[in-house]
Amino acid sequence: MKKVLVLTDNILQYERFKNLVSEKQIPDCEFIYSHSPVNSPLEVHQDFLNKISSIDVNLQTDFLISNFNLIISMHCFQFFPKALVNNVRCLNVHPGYNPINRGWYPQVFAIINDLPIGATIHEMDEKLDNGPIIARKFVKKDFTDTSDSLYEKILDAEIELLEEYFESIINNTYKTNIPEEQGKLYLKKDFNRLCELNLNETITFHDFYNKLRALSHSPYQNAYFINPETGKKVFISINIKESE
Repeated sequence: MKKVLVLTDNILQYERFKNLVSEKQIPDCEFIYSHSPVNSPLEVHQDFLNKISSIDVNLQTDFLISNFNLIISMHCFQFFPKALVNNVRCLNVHPGYNPINRGWYPQVFAIINDLPIGATIHEMDEKLDNGPIIARKFVKKDFTDTSDSLYEKILDAEIELLEEYFESIINNTYKTNIPEEQGKLYLKKDFNRLCELNLNETITFHDFYNKLRALSHSPYQNAYFINPETGKKVFISINIKESE
């Protein structure tokens, strides 16, 4: 009996993955679901209420190595330790097109830097969003997309890839490709620097528009400037609607 651990902190993808497991009916395979121990949206999901269901991949590395044949990370808040990825087959479902969009909030940097975007399933190594690629798919990025709308397209692409490669992933019969290059790695500190708007900066409206839509992601408050009169943050986002 294969034991597969699915670690996710995204409610929508958790529910979609469960439905996929139900549809595929893989024999001799047990799927166990868990989430991160801190601030995971899954904590309040009905499937996890009043249960000890979180896993800390750093504190429970030995347990994971001993008990699972495969670990799938899908929008998991945690960074997997080297000992874990070197001893268990660990796969990541990443909301970016590797190696172009590695790291945090790929859709944000794809909009701002006018980069291609998509979804990737890859084997994990000790680096962030790095390792041999199993499957990847581009997503169409429109000029009217915000971070929110583009992210929704990427989530759809992830599930499409999982549907196509599900059996080969579980049975370890897929082929991999090595990334063409290291690509660009974006960290959370890079995103945080983007969020503060400089009222004295002179840029084109085109660049300002791209920055605002890249940082507009309901219900989050991302882009802000400092009110010179009060010293407080003023949050700003954009609502885009194209005429029919």
